[in-house]
Amino acid sequence: MADHSRFQGIPNIIYGTAFKFDKSASLVEAALNAGFRAIDTAGSKSAYREALVGEGIAAALANGTFKRNELYTKFSPFKQGKDPALYPYNTTKTITEQVAQSVPSSLANLGIDYIDCLVLHSLYADIQDTLTAWRAMEALVPSKVASLGLVAAQDMRSGHGQTLRGAEPLHSGHCRQANPNFPSDLPLPLVTFDRDVRGYCQQHGIAYAPWGLLWGSLDVLDAEQLMTIAGRGVGIDKHIACFALMQSVGGCQITILCGTTNEGRMHETLGGLAKMQKYLAESETNRETWSGYVDSLKVVIDGIQKMG
Repeated sequence: MADHSRFQGIPNIIYGTAFKFDKSASLVEAALNAGFRAIDTAGSKSAYREALVGEGIAAALANGTFKRNELYTKFSPFKQGKDPALYPYNTTKTITEQVAQSVPSSLANLGIDYIDCLVLHSLYADIQDTLTAWRAMEALVPSKVASLGLVAAQDMRSGHGQTLRGAEPLHSGHCRQANPNFPSDLPLPLVTFDRDVRGYCQQHGIAYAPWGLLWGSLDVLDAEQLMTIAGRGVGIDKHIACFALMQSVGGCQITILCGTTNEGRMHETLGGLAKMQKYLAESETNRETWSGYVDSLKVVIDGIQKMG
């Protein structure tokens, strides 16, 4: 059985490797050298190069500046019409067999003997198929996997999340505006952003990783220059302020997924978040000022009006 004693839960920021393709190895090495200690990847070749991610991890570990830490991978359900060659398993096999083939492939690609968090990359149209995949994943805990998670906020709201429960699951979704074509009979209220998802995650102790914060939401979130003003007050730019504000909204743990391809930006992001924590620790005045920025963000994403 794998030793999971080093698993410390979901980290506050994760480096994302989607669409890095042939640059995956060099970017992962750079991210880990910059100070990232969590990697998000997947075996599906439609957007990832998991073996190259493994090369980047090995190169960074060889420097000796850190030890093997939080590593994340996803199981990607086969989608009809997609090229079967993109998947790390035989797509003609049962879902249970596909999961059983996918995880050893990821372990080999990443050069590790266990996965900190195995994430169901997307949910099936049929909830029974989703449950089958989830149960196959559960069977790997704790021998090969330390914790489980699933992707897509809209699926959490449509009832899949209420059915799937796991130890310390990571829910990775988005904070962009909701799809107006969602059915009208969802079990939870339809809101502009992801308030209900965060509420559900808080209720069940789930860490939540919104994706697309910068390319999907920043213009909306910064409509009143909230990010710009908050960042200026701390001495960080609006992109980092966006990350920091989202981590401060309260409730469930919110983990940031960062996928920059700029090595300087990697250092700037981690340094900016550290600067943010120093700012909060310096004085009660700073904490009250930041709390005001957070309240303003809640007006935008949750419809909660500021007091006073």
